[in-house]
Amino acid sequence: MSIARPIRKAIRQLIYGDTALPQEFTVSLTEPQTLTTVWLHGLGAPIDVSLRYVTACCAPLLIGLSLKPEDAANLQAMQSQTSHPRLSLQFREQTGEKRLLGIIHLTPKEMIQLDGLTFLLSKVSGTANYCLPFLRRWIHFVRLGWGEWSRVDTLGFRMTFLELRAAIVTFIRPHPLSLVSVATPEGGNLFPMNLMGDLGDGYFAFALKDSRLAAHQVESARRLVICNLPMPLCSTAVAMAINHTCPAIDFSELSFPVRNSAVFHLPVPAQAPRVRELEVLKVVKLGSHNLFLARIVHIEQLSAQPQVNIIHGFYQHWLCRGDKAKLRASLAEHLRNKPR
Repeated sequence: MSIARPIRKAIRQLIYGDTALPQEFTVSLTEPQTLTTVWLHGLGAPIDVSLRYVTACCAPLLIGLSLKPEDAANLQAMQSQTSHPRLSLQFREQTGEKRLLGIIHLTPKEMIQLDGLTFLLSKVSGTANYCLPFLRRWIHFVRLGWGEWSRVDTLGFRMTFLELRAAIVTFIRPHPLSLVSVATPEGGNLFPMNLMGDLGDGYFAFALKDSRLAAHQVESARRLVICNLPMPLCSTAVAMAINHTCPAIDFSELSFPVRNSAVFHLPVPAQAPRVRELEVLKVVKLGSHNLFLARIVHIEQLSAQPQVNIIHGFYQHWLCRGDKAKLRASLAEHLRNKPR
């Protein structure tokens, strides 16, 4: 038996300890989740934007925020005095000591006015992550940066070292994994998505890769249904990522039952705990992703059962607080939900 494999395992253990976790870590949470909050700093008193922000694009990494009228006016006044207002998002635990877990520094880029919505797009100018000890954190960062630089460009875009680190911080706030139902003249489609967020006042935003057919299907249809998922559908939904490149699917071949949504009558998973029907108001092409600004037309809250969410492995390690048995159990659960 070769000793190379045990040696590699021992070296990996020495370097990473128990922090070598999947970047996309699946967890089961009830809504509304109570793990973290997101606060906007730089416009006076900190503003809770936990339900008013979205990752708008990955390359370049852009963050979108829905601003209330008084906050938008404050920002415009600041911009008249300086061309680079200092804004930041702070990710904190929602309860307990409300410890700071990560920061993303922002440079305002563009303000979009849409009906009653004021939407600010910002570039990432800096970031900090406190979920792992300094040395472990930077060992991972170096590996991730090297991996991004050296990989074959299968995603159709590359992220900078800063963008990679800031994207990790965005997943300190749990991202619900949802299935999107859409219909075009070519047929219907159902595909997973996790870059999305409420903007308040009945508005919603999400981002889809411009290089994938699904983005253009949604842009053409202008109507869609977003369904939160119970944990038993997690691995099935992940496997449906291939549908981002499909012109249509056969709903009769799905492994789970479907029903029609209330308003748009689009097929949705019958066991989805929450179903939201959206009308697209504006599409903004930003780079690797297209940003969709939409209005929520109808919501069905069908059950309070836990739903699939994605967090970063760094944050899952922090949640376990050194409890190795809890960490091992959570990893085993993740691998059942999202097999490699």
